[in-house]
Amino acid sequence: MDVRIDLNALDLAIFAAYLALTVLLGFLVGGEARKSAAHYFMGDRRLPWYVVATSMVSTVVSTEYFIAQVGGGYSQGLVIAAFSWNAWIVYTLLIWIFLPYYMRTGLYTMPEFLERRYNTASRYIFSAFLCAGYTASIIAGALFAGGVALENMFGMDIRLSILLLGALTGAYTIYGGLKSAAWTDFMQMAVILLGGLLVPVLGLMKVGGLVALIAEYPQKFQVFHPPAHPLFPWTGVFTSFLSVGIWYNCTSQHIVQRCLSARDEWHARMGVVSAGFLHLIAPLLFVVPGIIAFDLFPHLARPDHAYLMLVKSLVPTGLRGLILAAMTAALMSTLSAVVNSTSTLLTLDLYKKLRKPEPTDRQQVRFGRWSGTVILAAGMAIAAYYASLQESFLFVLIQDVFAYIAPPFAVVFSAGILWRRANGAGALATIVLGFPFICLLQFVLFPRLEWLRPYGNYLHRAVISWAFCMVVMIAASLATKAPPLERTQGIIWNLRYARLPKHLQAVYGGWKDFRLWWVVFVSMALAIYGFFLWFRLQH
Repeated sequence: MDVRIDLNALDLAIFAAYLALTVLLGFLVGGEARKSAAHYFMGDRRLPWYVVATSMVSTVVSTEYFIAQVGGGYSQGLVIAAFSWNAWIVYTLLIWIFLPYYMRTGLYTMPEFLERRYNTASRYIFSAFLCAGYTASIIAGALFAGGVALENMFGMDIRLSILLLGALTGAYTIYGGLKSAAWTDFMQMAVILLGGLLVPVLGLMKVGGLVALIAEYPQKFQVFHPPAHPLFPWTGVFTSFLSVGIWYNCTSQHIVQRCLSARDEWHARMGVVSAGFLHLIAPLLFVVPGIIAFDLFPHLARPDHAYLMLVKSLVPTGLRGLILAAMTAALMSTLSAVVNSTSTLLTLDLYKKLRKPEPTDRQQVRFGRWSGTVILAAGMAIAAYYASLQESFLFVLIQDVFAYIAPPFAVVFSAGILWRRANGAGALATIVLGFPFICLLQFVLFPRLEWLRPYGNYLHRAVISWAFCMVVMIAASLATKAPPLERTQGIIWNLRYARLPKHLQAVYGGWKDFRLWWVVFVSMALAIYGFFLWFRLQH
């Protein structure tokens, strides 16, 4: 089926204007990056809450959301939305448990926490895993998905598309550091919302509204599937926060770095709460269109073509440029965030630690720019390799990779901040034994144990691996010497972390109290769950 989309002069003008404005904004706000490492890597810790929020969400929402999530909605229905709505769980953990410690100790990187809490080896291992994973999966994956979109909409060669998108995003990100990435994310989220809403609004008008769509396809609006469901059992969907959720949202550099760069702890916490509200509405942009496409085009050979077919059939020429701009905004925001975070890890966790004497701020910024260039080039090369495979597997592959990486590190971070007895030996044992167990579970236990075979998907693998890693962490820590007091002093969570520092409590009271907005956010998420649980019982 031909999914090539015709674009007129106005479409092309909108797209070109968007690209020019993004690059211009990135260079304008990044002019101070050369002043110091703090300016380049942390935006001088001056980001307001609304930039923290939009940067966190736009970092997650890449071009593949428009392709793969809509395709997931087409084939699997609204259950895909649960991964976005589950943000209330992991964001609650981030707001109340992890973030207060991160902010009050002035952390620059997540591996830095592991060195303070456990040992230097843990820091280096985590840094290496993040840098390799970011480059091979998120950077290359985002570029590949963006290349596919431009190929289908412009007819541009996919490798040329990858080169163009990488070069444009890299130009301002490598020049201006985190501040350029975060403020362009703010603009890009506005474009994503504006362009992204166009398709579901036009689609719902075409099919007679959301109520009619639910009545016609009630099976597509099931969020709670049985434990033996091959892809999205509720026992996996609603336990994934323990592993992938904590690892990705509470310990991953490219997400948490936005919070660390906030003006103060209130702006960081309020930014996370606001990001949560955006996650509640995200399925309207990326999952509901898939169900609309199922109604309009019920026999698509490839579900990943669903979004492009909707654009082709619903959006008039002259507005398609806005859709293309939204898809490109999603790519560029993810790409800029991950390139900046990976260069931060390489510079602060490896270059600064290993180079003697300690490099100056100017040397750190220079290394950060050069490392960002190398990272981006590597990601572009890997994306070109993905293009040569001619397969539409990338989104599932990335999620599967996350489920391999997440369990050991989710346990190590959680135990490190919640349990005083956790020690360096336990952390290393968890990492060293956790990954072989994950492979054993996937390639031996799931296929060979008949009673376990029906539950053999990546979500169950992640939660079982998390449980194994937690047992290893507890056993190894109890079997070895307790950590010295200086390793845990000021790190272990207590009720004081739940409250803002006193000087901020006096400033951010009343309707500005982040706790008020957190309650509203959580209540809305639980109301959504309650409705679809009732819907499940009725159907």
